[in-house]
Amino acid sequence: MAVKKKRSELVAAIRAGFQRVSGQSVVLSAIIAEKFGLAPSDLECLGFLQLEGPLTAGRLAELTGLTTGAVTRMIDRLEAGKYVRRRDDPADRRRVVVELNPARMKEFAPFYGPMAESSTQLLARYTDEDLALIVDLLDEQLQFGLRHAARIQALPGPRGRKRVKLRAKVLGQKIRVEF
Repeated sequence: MAVKKKRSELVAAIRAGFQRVSGQSVVLSAIIAEKFGLAPSDLECLGFLQLEGPLTAGRLAELTGLTTGAVTRMIDRLEAGKYVRRRDDPADRRRVVVELNPARMKEFAPFYGPMAESSTQLLARYTDEDLALIVDLLDEQLQFGLRHAARIQALPGPRGRKRVKLRAKVLGQKIRVEF
């Protein structure tokens, strides 16, 4: 018979699990992005567009936590690579939305297809009630992350931190890094 864990142990295990999954997601995104010559944030932008459909640059900035200027440069790179295109927003012609190029998205199938199949098999083990609970938890965790991203962006950096700015050309693409 399995020993029942205390609530505090379960909460600690879930928090550690979130951190592990988040870290693995970052590593996986970096690996896939590198295969396509993209920055990880570029790949995440494509993921948001895949999930949400066409989005404005402002909404992409909210979702990614990047500045609107950084998002504009990212969209420029993705458009140059033919991953996305800009078009007038049908709801408001004064605005522009960014949408995926479906032909380019097919190139990601060998990377994401097997993962989607594996996750479908994993989720098949759970009841509908379990799945509803997981969806609720993920939705709450997303809102939690968005709130804390905004809070953290407003905080000053550590004292004595020296800002370093680098400019380089990598794979024919100009990059600028600040840290």
